[in-house]
Amino acid sequence: MSGIYIHIPFCAKKCFYCDFFMSLSLKYKDDYLKALKQELKLRKNYLQNQSVETIYFGGGTPSLLNEKELNALFEEIYKDFNVSENPEITLEANPDDLSTEYLKNLRKTPVNRLSIGIQSFFDDDLKMMNRRHSAKESIFAVKEAQNVGFKNISGDLIYGLPEMTTKKWEYNLQEFFKLKIPHLSAYHLTYEPNTVFLKYLKTKRIYEIPETESLKQFELLKQLAKAHNFIHYETSNFAKDGFFSKHNTGYWQQKHYLGIGASAHSYDGNSRQFNIKNLKEYITRVGETGAYFEKEILSDADIYNDYIITTLRTVWGTDVSYVSEKIGNRFAEFLTNKAKTQIHNGNLVLKDNVLYLSEKGKFIENTILENLFYL
Repeated sequence: MSGIYIHIPFCAKKCFYCDFFMSLSLKYKDDYLKALKQELKLRKNYLQNQSVETIYFGGGTPSLLNEKELNALFEEIYKDFNVSENPEITLEANPDDLSTEYLKNLRKTPVNRLSIGIQSFFDDDLKMMNRRHSAKESIFAVKEAQNVGFKNISGDLIYGLPEMTTKKWEYNLQEFFKLKIPHLSAYHLTYEPNTVFLKYLKTKRIYEIPETESLKQFELLKQLAKAHNFIHYETSNFAKDGFFSKHNTGYWQQKHYLGIGASAHSYDGNSRQFNIKNLKEYITRVGETGAYFEKEILSDADIYNDYIITTLRTVWGTDVSYVSEKIGNRFAEFLTNKAKTQIHNGNLVLKDNVLYLSEKGKFIENTILENLFYL
């Protein structure tokens, strides 16, 4: 099993929390789409004819692409790669792009899963984040997507926003569950470098909520998700049985993937590749078949650390036996010794030689990961 990720960097507005590579101008959109098709041709052997089980359009705002543009990319993908009979194909979308006409046209493409950036059901929150949609548009988008036949839908929500109360967060969750969406990605706000929110934080235009409030909101998230029969299968992801994100699960289970587009990453088990983060340079270099990516050969320590990062945060946990067999005994011994303190402190649980985050440990995941890294 393998996956393909395609980065669509174009946005109509820049969200104040976002640090992803993006462009507010559509000037180079046609040239960029041509470059994507060219890169797909150039990289057709990267996955070594493995079955492609998932395709994911991320951004940016992939819903700025129309039916014709998407189908042209699919034509190239199906020509160059061994795509499985029933792949999961996800398109990230802004709610205000999902008109009835757009959704009906989208059904004429192979896209069968939507990831909708709801973020909040409060218009004041959306305005603060510089989102371009309203709460009403989110509700319409979800219901209309369901009406035209999309059953596999994910929604994004953000908690830990400045001045967000637990009561407000509870309302967001209740509104989400009312919509019968089978997958929820819920992220605590992080103040990333080079974002407007970090600038506002430093200049005291906004303030972080207390850690105690963050913890309350995370606990409420887990509680309500469980009450609605959602499985907490990864730190920020919850889903009904049968609706886990196959694409993201591939990342967490060390499946190989190909990243297409400016800033996209690829992984083949032994190395990672990083495409350049410059739109014009990417277009030019791909067109000239020049050097448009950097390649990093992974050491055993890199592979160990990647395995810890991607597995510990999931419901499947970190398999110590796998570490021993696939990476090396010294890394398994290192992990076992490092984990003892976290197990004693109640942050980790060891069962059948697999390490899992405890409920207590889930909130301090990053601290635990740092402790287990091989430096």
